Amino acid sequence: MNKIAYYLTLLVGIMTCLQFIPHAFLGMPAVMEHIAKGEIREPAAQGMQMIWLYSSIMMLLSGIWMIFLSKPIKEGNHLARMQGLLLAIGLIVFGMGCSYIAQEAFNHLFFFTVEGIVLLLATTFFFSTKREG
Repeated sequence: MNKIAYYLTLLVGIMTCLQFIPHAFLGMPAVMEHIAKGEIREPAAQGMQMIWLYSSIMMLLSGIWMIFLSKPIKEGNHLARMQGLLLAIGLIVFGMGCSYIAQEAFNHLFFFTVEGIVLLLATTFFFSTKREG
């Protein structure tokens, strides 16, 4: 049993789902406000709306997927572990990429790096494969 890996994966999944709420319901109106002020102009305005909608949906789906993976990870399922590992790497790369773009390590998207590291720990250090027999 991988109880710690289970709880860490579940935690990251729930946090990602919860992050969807402000991202979708506060972020999209903020994008629309920037467009209305002319700070984001066509053709970028339409693309920005589409990107924001897509990232909101994918944030929610990623969180749900991590929640679904938590039980198989608890049971030591190797395929679930690999999926969690790929999600962890994606979160880390995204968070570090945002730090690079912002030219500061601790920007407002740094939390994604932290989530990725927690998920990486869940799928490596705190994970053991199920024993056949």
